[in-house]
Amino acid sequence: MSPRQARMAEGLLPGGQDVAFAEIEVTLARIVRDGSRRKRGPARALTATVIVVGKPERLIDAADALEQLGEAGGVRAILISEGEHTAPVARVTENAIAISGLAPRYLNNALAALRLSSLPALVWWRGGSVEALDDLASLADRLVLDVVDPEAVWARADTLFERTALTDLRWPCLTRWRAAFAHLFDLAHVRDGAGSIRSLTIDATDTFAARLFAGWLKSRLRWTSAVRIEIRRVKHANGGAATPLNRVELAGDAFTISLGVPAGRACLEASVSSAVAGAEPTTRVVLLGDGTLTSLIGEELGLRTRDLAFEQALVTAREISI
Repeated sequence: MSPRQARMAEGLLPGGQDVAFAEIEVTLARIVRDGSRRKRGPARALTATVIVVGKPERLIDAADALEQLGEAGGVRAILISEGEHTAPVARVTENAIAISGLAPRYLNNALAALRLSSLPALVWWRGGSVEALDDLASLADRLVLDVVDPEAVWARADTLFERTALTDLRWPCLTRWRAAFAHLFDLAHVRDGAGSIRSLTIDATDTFAARLFAGWLKSRLRWTSAVRIEIRRVKHANGGAATPLNRVELAGDAFTISLGVPAGRACLEASVSSAVAGAEPTTRVVLLGDGTLTSLIGEELGLRTRDLAFEQALVTAREISI
């Protein structure tokens, strides 16, 4: 049986202990103490609290990712699904807590009680009551959005920016794409011709990620409405690559930039075709990265400060329609 199947069959923390909410900390301390005795060594130091909020089926993948992450660096994982209970039974293991069916108005109380106050707290938002976000954001050092349709949450971004370091898990998915584009602007004829850009076309399996990428380019390059932005939805990623975008084309009077995922390859291929007669095209290839939940959330755990480039990209993305 796979770890995911085990979680489906036995709950989020197979092998954990069911305890009343008020007994969580006492039970954790006992589990850690008993585990240290069996191992005859000190317990692994924790580096952060990660609070995951979402529907039960979306918490399973997150639990798997955090378990893998915990093998490299310890985190206290708190997994919460929403419901109507004010004091639900919790299940605990040495470094994880699962709470099922907690009423949304008590989310901030649970976070305040269970987070490790001496360590950074990251809230990984995988869906739930949007109204609860404001209070959670005030207690989180970092708030990572990770929902299928983020429109309602994006609309609250201005308020959330003031309370915590906000990001969206789509942003690290776009890191290699953004880096590839930025490197191309090191080319003199691309840099000099940036003012001649007329259009941006993006083929994407995730149109919200495409809007975020377009918002980043538009805010960085200070485009006016004269630059046409077209986002086209596609059903499948090229070659099954773990990326929300398939192809990006930036066209201007001086050059055309194409960036895409070749079929069957886990890399990005970037090319620049110059409008100057006789100029040779420039091609570059970069690796995509694994794009797994473990890798993406691990990247977010390594950050502490606000990302102004993301904030500007998100504000601009809200103005882009498909």
